[in-house]
Amino acid sequence: MSNVDRLLEGALDIHVHFAPDPRVERRGSAIDVAQQAREMGMRGLVLKSHEYPTPPVAYTASQAVPGIALIGGVALDVEVGGLNLMAVECTAKMGGRVVWMPTFSARADRQHKGLGGGIYLLDERGRPLPEVYAILEQIKAHDMVLATGHISTQESMVLVAEARNMGINRVVVTHGSTMSFWTGMTVEDMKTLAGMGAYIEHCVHVMMPLTYRLTPRELVDIIIAIGTEHCIVSTDFGQDYHPMPPEGMRMGIATLLQAGLEEVEVGMLVKDNPSRLLGL
Repeated sequence: MSNVDRLLEGALDIHVHFAPDPRVERRGSAIDVAQQAREMGMRGLVLKSHEYPTPPVAYTASQAVPGIALIGGVALDVEVGGLNLMAVECTAKMGGRVVWMPTFSARADRQHKGLGGGIYLLDERGRPLPEVYAILEQIKAHDMVLATGHISTQESMVLVAEARNMGINRVVVTHGSTMSFWTGMTVEDMKTLAGMGAYIEHCVHVMMPLTYRLTPRELVDIIIAIGTEHCIVSTDFGQDYHPMPPEGMRMGIATLLQAGLEEVEVGMLVKDNPSRLLGL
């Protein structure tokens, strides 16, 4: 077994897309992805949709593909009512573990695409809206993971600080290195967020030819600057022009090794830190 395959064994990908999807063509269903992940020895996958809660998909796919952890969550986009407390409560009661703040419905995401409108988490004083506080209370009560989604850097700073003050221990900044291209999030911003207790997620997706072509060495430099102990590597794969997520994770591991990370560091990024984030 190669070093890459050994590092893939037990890996946990916290950012996986799957079919069906109303916006884009996906590589395969949750069952397809789970089967490949299990065959390659991975520990688990977090299934993400921008449009609907995924615990039922995770539950059903787990019946078809036992032996791998499949975890659901909810993204608080307009399709589920936006900042909808009931969507969070239902997701938790169905076993969901991750709550993403708005993604495609976030104001920052829409501004990046040249669109108007969108959900903004802060009031005129720069404090979280009452419905955001209510959602944070539910996340704490159910010991869920708070993920920042596609919100702005300012919103992320306030949100992560409030989560820390409320005693929420499972926080991740969604694809921080991708947000550099979308909202201008800097490495110093990421270091500040990590200092508040958040993990900073970096996706293999950011290095790909059809996305942002961040060089592997640049990504390694970002991870080292923040601190490997504060970072997670996932894929954000599922698109029809990318590898299947498990193969994408294998490719990402091999790429980061070639770009200069040590095996123990890569193991921390794809095994230890995501497992701690999810409490596995």
